Amino acid sequence: MSAVVIPVVDAIDLKRVLFTTDFTDASQRALPVVAALARRYHAKVFAAHVWTLGPYPMVPPEVIAALDRQSDRAAKSEIEKLAQAPDLHGMKVEPLVRQGKPAEGIASLVEQHNISVTVMSTHGRTGVKRRVLGSVVEEAVRTLRCPVLTVGPRLATRFAGLESLKNILFPTDFSAESMSVFPYLSSLAHEYKSRLTILHVFAPRTAKTHRAKEGAEHVRARMEKALSKEISPRCCAEFVVDSGEPAETILAYAGRIDADLIGLGVRSWTDAAKHFRETVTYRILAEAECPVLSHHRA
Repeated sequence: MSAVVIPVVDAIDLKRVLFTTDFTDASQRALPVVAALARRYHAKVFAAHVWTLGPYPMVPPEVIAALDRQSDRAAKSEIEKLAQAPDLHGMKVEPLVRQGKPAEGIASLVEQHNISVTVMSTHGRTGVKRRVLGSVVEEAVRTLRCPVLTVGPRLATRFAGLESLKNILFPTDFSAESMSVFPYLSSLAHEYKSRLTILHVFAPRTAKTHRAKEGAEHVRARMEKALSKEISPRCCAEFVVDSGEPAETILAYAGRIDADLIGLGVRSWTDAAKHFRETVTYRILAEAECPVLSHHRA
């Protein structure tokens, strides 16, 4: 194993939080998470909705213009109401409405307002044969320059009143991609005085070899040596080596420790992105019962 260490950035700036919403109940599930982050970091919240022009076949241009004005007014009214939500009481909130394709609109807002972290909800259904995140979330996770915190359809009810991040799980294979999110997790763990669990998962076939136990301990020791100095003394760090199918093992471990956050480093958007739905990252984003913070390597 060749460890790739990315030093902790001394001052991770989470002062500008973008909360994207389509006003559905699913998107509202992320609001307590937004509030908890903003409150801890004294951050400004940008509450944003991007609406798309509807298809109006065989409709006169003047009618289309009127319908679009109506859509814009309705969106602005809804986002103003959201900015006054009890969860955001006492916080600095700027409501934003944009017209266009959602993914492009969100990317533009991130650049325009120098966003530190974007919070989104996934609308996916989960099951043996189907896991659907939504194309906007898929693209955002792999393209936005800032970290993306996603709240999935299986979010546990305890997150309705989130106040702290007591347990943070960081699964890693020590690739440069997986390590890209580590500075943010380390910063969050320092801020919240969290327990930070660093997890490496061996393939099942590796665990069956006669030297598996010795190899696992060697890996665990190397993990501890490589990362201990990058973790705040305010935190309790644990280094764990397990084996199994990666996504199942990570999700099971998150449940075992009551993780409040899973951190994932992901690959950037490429031609191979069409295979994203078969990745470990995709499954965790779709099935996690806690928020997931992801960041891609630029």
